[in-house]
Amino acid sequence: MVTRIPNAAALARCNAQVERLDAGAGPGYIELRSGAQPAFGDDPASGVRLVTIPLQSPAFSSATDQAPGARATLNGLPSANAEVGGTAGWFRAYDSNANPVQDGAITITGGGGEMEIDNLSITSGALVTITSWNVDELESA
Repeated sequence: MVTRIPNAAALARCNAQVERLDAGAGPGYIELRSGAQPAFGDDPASGVRLVTIPLQSPAFSSATDQAPGARATLNGLPSANAEVGGTAGWFRAYDSNANPVQDGAITITGGGGEMEIDNLSITSGALVTITSWNVDELESA
């Protein structure tokens, strides 16, 4: 049997997830890292931290109905200069208190990753921009 939730619950769950990025004294932030994403969001971060990108506050728009499901879209196109060079492999999002909120795959713009950035081959000191990031909540799984 498939678990199903009402659309209103999908919207509420999506909003609750992205609002966690705004918890704490300031806006959350993203670390883009090299290597492979850990198996679980509670696992220590792996790879090299290439760049830390601060988010706006609020980080995301309110979730919208996707009929079925819900989607929240990142506010703005946040960017920062890379701390070191390397190939971006995954991201971890944190609230301003450094609590992990979400991990995910990254691709270049148009690549279909959970987060898309302007360039996976990051050069030390280069500006790196998040071009797209949506958080989705399904109504059935």
